[in-house]
Amino acid sequence: MSVLVSFRYKAVQPNGKSKQGSIYASSEADAYARLRAENLSPLLIRTDAAQATKSRADHGYSLLRRLRRKSITDQELEDLFRNLAVLLRAGADIRTALGVLGQETAGLRLVSQAILGGSSLDLALAPVIPKPLSHLRGLIAAGEARGDISAGLDSAASVLAMRRKIRQQLFEALSYPAFVFVSAIAALSIILLVVVPAIAPLLLDNGQRLPIYFSFIFAISQGLGYGWPYLLAALLMAAIAVSLGWRFGGLKAWTDRWLLDGPLRSIARSLVYGGYSRALGESLQSGASILDALRLCQRSLANTEARKRTDIVSTMIRQGRTLSDAFREVRGLPQTIVRLCEVGEASSTLGPMLMRAGEREETAALVKIDKGSKLLGPLLIIGLGALIGGLMAGVLTALTDIGSISGA
Repeated sequence: MSVLVSFRYKAVQPNGKSKQGSIYASSEADAYARLRAENLSPLLIRTDAAQATKSRADHGYSLLRRLRRKSITDQELEDLFRNLAVLLRAGADIRTALGVLGQETAGLRLVSQAILGGSSLDLALAPVIPKPLSHLRGLIAAGEARGDISAGLDSAASVLAMRRKIRQQLFEALSYPAFVFVSAIAALSIILLVVVPAIAPLLLDNGQRLPIYFSFIFAISQGLGYGWPYLLAALLMAAIAVSLGWRFGGLKAWTDRWLLDGPLRSIARSLVYGGYSRALGESLQSGASILDALRLCQRSLANTEARKRTDIVSTMIRQGRTLSDAFREVRGLPQTIVRLCEVGEASSTLGPMLMRAGEREETAALVKIDKGSKLLGPLLIIGLGALIGGLMAGVLTALTDIGSISGA
C-alpha cells in the first residue's frame, strides 16, 4: 500500500476563484488527479516537507537556467500569452494548456516542469520575459492571485501589442527620410569616386588649370579615394568608442538625459512617461498593489534618467502621499498624466485613468513623429538635392571647359 504524503496546493475553482489547501496523495501525479476529480484546476502542487520543497525549488531553478538560453520575440511572447489565455478560458488547466502550446513554442515544456516543481506561473515565465518587460510578470501574478490568470495574460498581451504598434509606426515614419538620406549618400559617392576622377585627368592632360570650385570637389574626391582605409578605420574606432562609452562610460546616461531635456523632449517624455503610465495602469487594473506596481513598472523603464526621476514616487507613497502629488514632483512628467491621475483617484478608477493617460501621451508622440517625418523628407530632398546639384554644376563646368578646349 502506497504511503500518503501531504501536498500543499493552489488551484482555480470552476467559478474562477483561487483556492489553497492540503491534500493527501501518494505522489504529485496522484495529487493532481485527485484535484482534477474535485473539478479544480491545479496551479501549484508541492509537499509540505521542507527538504522536498527545497529539492523541487532547486530543480525548478535548474529548469529556469536552461530556459534562459531560449530566446523569444515580442510577437511570439504576445501570441503565447493570448493562446494560453484562450485555452485557460476554454476550461483547460494550466498544465494541459502548457502541454498543448509546448508542441509549438520552444521551452514551454520546461515552464510546465518548473510549475510542477514549485514555481508560480509568473516565476516560471520569467526567463522568457525580457528584463525591460518585467512588469508583465506583475500583471500575470496579479491575475493569478485573484483567480483569473487568463485576464492577467490578456493584459500582458495588450501591453506587448501596444509596444509592437509603437515600434511599427516609428519604423514607418522614419523609413522614408532614411531612404532619401541613403540614396543621396549613394549618389554623392558615385559622383565623387567615379565621375570626378574620370573628368579631372582630361583637364590636366590639356594643360588647363582646374576651376576653383572643381578643384575643391577634386580634392574631396582624392581624399576619399586614397584615404578610405583610414576613414574606415576611424569609423570602426569611433564605433568601438561609442560602444564602450555606452556600456561603461556613461554615454547612455548622458543620451537619456539629452532625450528628456533636449530639443526632442516633448516626444521623448511622451513616449517614456506615457509607456510608464500605461504599464502602471495595467498593473493596478490587474489587481496589483500600488507599491508592487510602481516597483515593477519603474524597473521596466529603459531610460535610466527617467528611472532616477521616478524614484521619489514610491518614497512619497510610503509617506502617505497620493500618487498625483508624487507625480507632480517628477521632473518632466506630462501634465496630462498628473491631471488624469487626479481624476482616477477622485473617481476610484486610477488604473483605467492611468492607462488612458499613457495611451494619449504615446498617441500624441506618434502624431508628432509622423508630422516631423513628413516635413523631414522634403527638407532632406531639398538640402541633399542642392548639394548634389552643386557638385553636378562643378562637373558640368569642367566638361564645358573640356569641350571648349577640344573645339579650339
